[in-house]
Amino acid sequence: MRILYLHQFFAGPDAPGPVQPRALVQYLAARGHQVDVIACDFNAYNEQDEQSEWYEDESGGFVKVHRLPAPRNLRTSLYHRLATYGRFAWSAHRYGSRMSPPDVVMATIQPLFSGYAALRLARRWRRPFLLEIRDLWPDALVAKKAIAPWQAAPLQVMARSIYFGADRLVSLTPGIKTELLGKGVPAERLDLFPNGCDSVAFGEALGERQAIRDRYGWADSFVAVYTGAHTEVTAIDVIVRAAMHLRDRPDIRIDLFGSGQTKPAAMALARALGLGNVHFHDPVPKSQVPGILAGADAGLMTLFHSPLIHIYFENKLIDYMGAGKPILGAMGGVQASLIAREGAGRLVAGLDDAGLARLIREAADDPAACRRMGEAGRAFVTANLAQEVILARYADVLESLVRPVGERPAVWDPLGLS
Repeated sequence: MRILYLHQFFAGPDAPGPVQPRALVQYLAARGHQVDVIACDFNAYNEQDEQSEWYEDESGGFVKVHRLPAPRNLRTSLYHRLATYGRFAWSAHRYGSRMSPPDVVMATIQPLFSGYAALRLARRWRRPFLLEIRDLWPDALVAKKAIAPWQAAPLQVMARSIYFGADRLVSLTPGIKTELLGKGVPAERLDLFPNGCDSVAFGEALGERQAIRDRYGWADSFVAVYTGAHTEVTAIDVIVRAAMHLRDRPDIRIDLFGSGQTKPAAMALARALGLGNVHFHDPVPKSQVPGILAGADAGLMTLFHSPLIHIYFENKLIDYMGAGKPILGAMGGVQASLIAREGAGRLVAGLDDAGLARLIREAADDPAACRRMGEAGRAFVTANLAQEVILARYADVLESLVRPVGERPAVWDPLGLS
C-alpha cells in the first residue's frame, strides 16, 4: 500500500520534536508499505535544517521524506507563523499533485493548512483520508487571546471542513478528543492514539545512571529535571521561581533541558534572582533523554492557565513515567488527573511556584515515596501506552481505510479519560 503523509514539521533523526511520527512510518515500512512524507526543510523548535531522507526496509517497504522550503522565523510573530504554514501548504499541495496517486492520504495538524492541502489531494484522487490532530486550531489561539473570535471564524470553517471531510480521525490527546466530540465529530470515526513509551529504550538507559550524574556533576544531589519545550504553555518560569524557595537546600538542584521562545526570559529571571540551584542546558537528541532521566530523581511539569488546559498531553509525561520517575507538577487538566489517578506523582495548582517547591522538598526527603510513585507510573505506561501496541493499532486503521466502512476496526481509547 502507498501512503502519502503531509507533516510539515516531521522531525529528523534525534532532532527536537515528537518521535512517534517517525516510529510510525518506520513501522509501516516494516509491514511492507511505501510511505512518502512531505515536510518542510527546518525544525519547528530550533529552526535547524532538516534533510531529505530515504529508508528502505527488508520487507520491501520504504519511507521517503521530501523536504520543501518554507519561510522561517516561525516564532517571531503570528504573522510569520501563518506565512510559514500557508506557504508550506500551498507548496505541499502543488508538489503532491505531481506525485502518483497513493492508496491513502494522511495529514497531521497543527498546522491546520497542511490538513486542508491533504484533504484537497485526497478528494482530487478520490482516496481515503486520515486526519491526525495534534493541536486544536483556531480554538487555542482564541483561548490565548492571540486572535479575536471573529478573526477565527474563517479558520473554524476550514477546520470543520477538514474534520468532517476525513474518513477517520486520530486525536493525540484525550482532551482534544473531548473537544472534537463536542463539535459533532462522529465518535465511531475518532481514535485516541497518544504518544507511546519505548520501554526498551528506557530499560536500556537504567545502566547509565552513574555516568549521567558524573557528566553533569550531580554528585549526591537530589536532581529534579525538566525535559521539553520552553514556551508560554509550559510556564517554566514557575520552575525558576520554585528554585528561589529552595535556596536553603544545597542538596537539591533543578536542571532544565530544551529550548523555546521563553527560555531567554527564564534564564534572565534566574540571573536576576541570583539562583545557583537551577541550571539550563541545550536541547539534547531524543535518544539521550532516557539516559538523562535515568540519572535524575524526579521529573517536573508545569502548565499555564487556559480554558483549554485539558487538551495538553505531553511527551514528557510519558517519558517520566517510562523512566520510572515521580512527577512533580504545578498544573491542572487531564494530565494532572491521570497522575493523581495512577499515584504517579504529586501536584499543586498551576502557577503555584511555592507549592511546587514544597513538593520538590518533600520528594527529596522521602526516597521511598519517590520510588513508589515512579513504579506506579512505569506500571501504567507499560500496561496502557506501550509504543509497539499503539503503532500496531494505528497501522491497522490505516490499512483498513481501503476496505469498506463495515470492515474497519472499532475506535480505540487506551486511557478512558475523555
